[in-house]
Amino acid sequence: MTSFGFGLSEIISIPSVFKENSTNSTSFTEHTVWCIDWRPSQHWMFQIANVLFFLSYSVPTSYYGILFMHSTLIAGFLILITWAWRIVCAPDLFTWNLCFLFINILQLIYLIYQRRPINFNPELEQIYRNMFKPFKITRIQFKKLVSEQFAQIVTLHIGEAYAMQNITKTDRLGLLMSGKANVLQDHQLLHPIGPCEFLDSPEFESRGSSEDKFKVSVIAATTCRYIFWQRSALEYLFVKETYLATVLATLVAKDITIKLYSMNNKIMTDKGSHLDIRLPSITPAIASKECKPPIVKTLKKLAVISSHCPISPIPAVIEHL
Repeated sequence: MTSFGFGLSEIISIPSVFKENSTNSTSFTEHTVWCIDWRPSQHWMFQIANVLFFLSYSVPTSYYGILFMHSTLIAGFLILITWAWRIVCAPDLFTWNLCFLFINILQLIYLIYQRRPINFNPELEQIYRNMFKPFKITRIQFKKLVSEQFAQIVTLHIGEAYAMQNITKTDRLGLLMSGKANVLQDHQLLHPIGPCEFLDSPEFESRGSSEDKFKVSVIAATTCRYIFWQRSALEYLFVKETYLATVLATLVAKDITIKLYSMNNKIMTDKGSHLDIRLPSITPAIASKECKPPIVKTLKKLAVISSHCPISPIPAVIEHL
């Protein structure tokens, strides 16, 4: 190591050298003067390695930029390892660069693993593309949302109920993946539910206590498959995934709005016109007696919920965000 300046032993021994030669100022000056005699340039392998390091640190911090950075660092450290082992014969340089090489190899493997293709079944793929992908939700985030840890997928046959009026608790959120379901109140059809629509967004949004019950029945009109989440599971997930909580709140609010307009299309005044559901003019319109009572009750409930749509569907989560 003498050809590269002071080694560790020389640095440690400087104080003792100073004490032993305190009368000789020339000996101490040789250790402290700033680079009087510059050494010749190092081997070309050392220069190429540093050029690669320069290129790696110059790229932007995008995914492919970071991928290029780690790949270039690996090439640079490989050259430095060869240089340290074959040219300068320095085991410490060889060991340190070998450690840096392994670190960058692990980082590169992790980056490639993160970009691995994540595939869903056709039903979940449709939901992801139509609902979550426009909000920049990654496949990894969506996979966590629909994993068995937080969600369950259930099949309903014709005539089976997802929820029964005044019986089923509003402690979950269901999303229809395929098929068609009808929402009934007092045996009167309110509106249908199709794929990529929530089965119980109004009930989920408006739940006041754990004992709240559905005010409508949700019955399968065809063979249906749906995915649902327990409220407690969503609360646990959304504490960690705050952006996912915001996106789901937006989707629930949008679904409630669509249901509100769907209900409004079924209501006609005596003059043959639809109600103006733009708030706050909806309040006196709903209070009038020009509409059928069962639909008015549901529409009034949806109207109240829609006024709170910007709020997250998980009140308990908002306190943590």
